[in-house]
Amino acid sequence: MTYRFPLQRVLDVKEKEKQQAQQDLGVSLKKQHDVEEKMTALSEKRTTIQEHMIQQSRGCKALELHDQQRYISHLDRQIVLLQKNLLQTKKEVEKNQGVLMEKSKEEKIWQEWKQEMFTRHQQVALKQEQEMLDEMASIRYFRKRNML
Repeated sequence: MTYRFPLQRVLDVKEKEKQQAQQDLGVSLKKQHDVEEKMTALSEKRTTIQEHMIQQSRGCKALELHDQQRYISHLDRQIVLLQKNLLQTKKEVEKNQGVLMEKSKEEKIWQEWKQEMFTRHQQVALKQEQEMLDEMASIRYFRKRNML
């Protein structure tokens, strides 16, 4: 007698929801990593230009210094925007982590319920089998006894 969990479809849905939550978390973590990389690259670029500007400030034209300063200001604005973007992606990651935790809990509950129902099924099957064996033993005993 094989066991079939009556709510297997619900369990399958819960597993798929958990997988989707894992994928969403992965996407948001990748976004966060990309933003962090862009921010690091811009910060390094800004530092390099600023160092270059300081080195050439003595023999450089005022117009070139002004252009470099405008470019540094532009990089600063981009860094600020990326910082805001990073904050949003961190919030998204936290939200997706919460969703994943919730979906994992739901799936675990359903898995435990399935296991509990399977255990009950096994116990019932073993009891029925034992009753059948007891009945067969009783029948043999009475047949042997009547034959003597």
